[in-house]
Amino acid sequence: MSAFSRSQRRFVLVSFIGFLAGCGDSDPDAKALKKMVYIDTATMQPVVHDIAVSFPAAHPTTGKLTLRPALYCPNCQKWYPVPPPNEITRVPGAGKCPKDKKTSLTADGPWPDGSGSATKSPGKP
Repeated sequence: MSAFSRSQRRFVLVSFIGFLAGCGDSDPDAKALKKMVYIDTATMQPVVHDIAVSFPAAHPTTGKLTLRPALYCPNCQKWYPVPPPNEITRVPGAGKCPKDKKTSLTADGPWPDGSGSATKSPGKP
């Protein structure tokens, strides 16, 4: 007599198939999670590109190292370059909007290319 009944074997088989069906990269938002917003320091325009390992990152069109990470000001609805790490810690207000000096900059904002939001939070469209 086998150690598992027929219904137990069927349950294990269905569970395994269900697990395999859940594997894979079918989520359309997965590609968006591999991109971020930068400011091109040559033009001061926002650019959406793949997440880089080091900064400044290479521009996808020019190949020049002109891309710096960007943060969004919800008040003036504009992307700004992130200050260098040493400036953030020693300059008061470095994480604030350079225009009004009081609004905190955030990584969450509309992508400049109109493809959605820079960060996808659960429950947010």
